[in-house]
Amino acid sequence: MDYDAIVVGAGISGLLSALTLSKEGKNVLVFEKSSFIGGNARSYEVDGYKVDTGPHAITGVPVGPIARLFKKYTDGLPELLPHGHYYFRTCKGLAPVPATVKDWAGFNAISHMDKFVFSSLILAEMIKESIMIDKSERSVYDVVKDCKLSEDALKLIDTLCYLLSGKSMKETPSKRMFAGFGIESIKKMNAIDSLYGLKRFLISHKTGSRQWYPVGGLGKIIETVIEEFPEDMVEVRMDSGVDKILIEDGKAVGVECDGVIYKSKTVIYTGFVKDLGKVVTEKLPSSFSDNIKKIKQAKSYTLWLGLKEKLAEMDYIGSEVWYESGEPYWAIPVSNYDASLAPSGKQLIAFTFVVRDTVEKTKKDAWETIVSVFPDIEDLVDMKHEQVTIPEKAAITMDSFFCGPCSPFFGLYLAGTDTDPRSMGLTRAAHSVEEMLAVMKKKGFI
Repeated sequence: MDYDAIVVGAGISGLLSALTLSKEGKNVLVFEKSSFIGGNARSYEVDGYKVDTGPHAITGVPVGPIARLFKKYTDGLPELLPHGHYYFRTCKGLAPVPATVKDWAGFNAISHMDKFVFSSLILAEMIKESIMIDKSERSVYDVVKDCKLSEDALKLIDTLCYLLSGKSMKETPSKRMFAGFGIESIKKMNAIDSLYGLKRFLISHKTGSRQWYPVGGLGKIIETVIEEFPEDMVEVRMDSGVDKILIEDGKAVGVECDGVIYKSKTVIYTGFVKDLGKVVTEKLPSSFSDNIKKIKQAKSYTLWLGLKEKLAEMDYIGSEVWYESGEPYWAIPVSNYDASLAPSGKQLIAFTFVVRDTVEKTKKDAWETIVSVFPDIEDLVDMKHEQVTIPEKAAITMDSFFCGPCSPFFGLYLAGTDTDPRSMGLTRAAHSVEEMLAVMKKKGFI
């Protein structure tokens, strides 16, 4: 049987591709090598708790790419709750992540001089980016190295870089960190964006104000996508890894799976772009092949803890960052959003760490850090569940490469978090699908 489109991979990028193309009238076949769908957007049960695949905060709602795709192709997003505030946890307790000049003035986790220098840096970088004074690419380290910041302040900045890009401040572009304090997009900026971004940083910005969490867990996003598939227009085959993407004379003609050929002149590949050369039947052009070798990845370790009762220090809506000692983490008490994610009277918390050494060392150091920050937590633990993931298929680094939706072959499109650098997680995946659809529309496929 011939198909209008074949999608390789049933993570969020692949499923959104299948949804949108089927709603455009295309007959779609989806191959997924694992026994489940959803990829890093999956939720599942562990001992009565419902865990996501790593902690998530969905950005760009209600006006971002996920909202736009759901508005156009579905009856609407599942119920979402505001993320709440981001906090730094220090030995003094919780401190909201500063979002404006006024916030930085009252931020007591670092010295007065550090506060002044760092807020000045943010403002200066925003102005440079917004009015294009300096188009050079610099790392965060290059920006801060001569600013005489304290070790505590540098540790805080390095932690933020790891959480935003998966890499240290020496590898993280300054745009990646500083743009988030006011400029909505570092790809398309104009005078209005610039003035609005400056106004937000000076007066009104709130961290987490445009981020959300789904009631019922992250998997509700996947469930909604599947429920919206038009009848008889999408077929999903699990435990079916694609062996080859068939290319003839520079054009996609189908795929091969377990010795069977499935024909289509349109193939969407949502696997790791850096592995594309291993699955296509014609050699990649050297220029493209050399570029995808630049793709870098970060690995994360997430420890889900189910607690017998709510931890007093985590009785809030939002998430926190720890950076002072041990392993830096980002933690989110997800059952504070939705109590049904944990058994009655219990609490579910995700702690995630960037793997900077070996996974085993990270696991050991992570637990020691958690226990040192929350000395009473060990006696409350009811469930432990570990995950090691690659949260984004490409980390945003100084020399990273994002290829966009077009492959070197006609009819072979690319989607996923290694094709578009904007935002993070599900939002970045949705950006990539939007870009792919735009190219397909120009080419007359939809």
